[in-house]
Amino acid sequence: MQMISSEQNSDGFAVSRAKTLLKEGVQAGADGDFDKAIRLFKSSQRLHKSAAALTYWGWAEGTKGNIHVAIHLCREALRLDSEFGNASNDIGSYLVALGDEAQAIPYFERAKTAKNYASRHFPMVNLGRLFRERGNYWRAYREYSEALGVCPDDRDIKLAITELRNQIV
Repeated sequence: MQMISSEQNSDGFAVSRAKTLLKEGVQAGADGDFDKAIRLFKSSQRLHKSAAALTYWGWAEGTKGNIHVAIHLCREALRLDSEFGNASNDIGSYLVALGDEAQAIPYFERAKTAKNYASRHFPMVNLGRLFRERGNYWRAYREYSEALGVCPDDRDIKLAITELRNQIV
């Protein structure tokens, strides 16, 4: 039987509590209470540093219009976990919001190949939208088609592909 030290036990509690605070923060944000969400994400981060807490904190800040703070937090998240795709995709989205599309593209590309990313289609859709707005319909079509490979039942992606086919032909 393996003995667990009090330090290991307290670390486990801290990680568990940090995850709970993170979930509560996501819910607060979904409910539109971004100030509460930020408090919860900060508390989660103080207990256990995580790329997820930093990225969600960035999301809440970005929603409040604090785009530069959001970018900073997502960059901090990438320092903790360079393969955390959410942070890369979010930075790309914030840069687009700031009008810096050229700087956004590498972040979207990085998110597409990140090992730690469940929503793999997001950066593809973001790139598709960006290239479509720039008039690069073929590149947009390729990005949306790649996204459809990840999410074959997504109606918005299918609609974008249909519209792009009409623009290309």
